[in-house]
Amino acid sequence: MGFLTIVIVATIFLLPGIVMALVPGLPGLLYMFIIACIFGLVNSFVNLSGTEVGILAAIVGIAMLIDMFSGVVGAKWGGAHWSSLFSGIIGLVVGTFIIPIPILGSLIGLFLGVLISEWYITRDMRKAQKAALGSLAGSAVGITANVIAAILFVSLFLFFVLR
Repeated sequence: MGFLTIVIVATIFLLPGIVMALVPGLPGLLYMFIIACIFGLVNSFVNLSGTEVGILAAIVGIAMLIDMFSGVVGAKWGGAHWSSLFSGIIGLVVGTFIIPIPILGSLIGLFLGVLISEWYITRDMRKAQKAALGSLAGSAVGITANVIAAILFVSLFLFFVLR
């Protein structure tokens, strides 16, 4: 198999990672990193150096941190109590499985988890809505950052291996 064919196959395998970056909690960038490492192994790290793998790993690490904390930071910014943040995370996971439509189930679960918990704590629906909307805003920022990171990952991967 020729070098260009291996690059094309690796790139095709990287593309689902961009789609996975749209869903909070899915390890899209980690998947992409594994594909890049497999490419490196197949290519004996001739066209992808250790430093370049490190750069790709840094992108993955930063994106994972953003993904983990964006909804929580948004909810806290909206005034949520710490226990509501935990409820939002549980809601995100449950929503993902109950409504298996990418993004939609996760966001509905997050929103309802924070909303119900905040309402239970404060008995004030306006405060609960503000906190829940903050979690959605944070998640939207996180999703956007993850998609940008995934596109950057693919772009850098191609730059590194084709130069």
